[in-house]
Amino acid sequence: QMLLDGAVAAIQKAIDAFEMEDFARRLETIHNQATKAGAIVHQLRDALDPTFGSEFTDRLGALYDYIGNRLIQANIRKDPQLFAEAKSHLEVIQSAWREMMQSNGSMTLAHSQIAGKTLAASPAEAGINVQV
Repeated sequence: QMLLDGAVAAIQKAIDAFEMEDFARRLETIHNQATKAGAIVHQLRDALDPTFGSEFTDRLGALYDYIGNRLIQANIRKDPQLFAEAKSHLEVIQSAWREMMQSNGSMTLAHSQIAGKTLAASPAEAGINVQV
């Protein structure tokens, strides 16, 4: 959850940087925040356990790859709309995890939807290695 929060915050800082008057500082901030968000998304992708073998893990991994690619394109093009798209996707994942954790503190089966699939009851059940 903290990684998702960090990625969303970094993307928002990149979006906010488009309003900076100092051109050099604007470009530097956008680049730095995009790089930070991209590194977090990459870390989230790498934390997925490929031995789990579930369709959920594969789809979530593909979504993280897509988000990472959008961040690269947003940074290259300096396009706030691409940043907003990446942020929106991460917010869906972030919201689903929050909902799951709030619905049951002991993390037993919770039903949330990401890309039409039921979210696992815990990160381990979702094939996410929490020992990163």
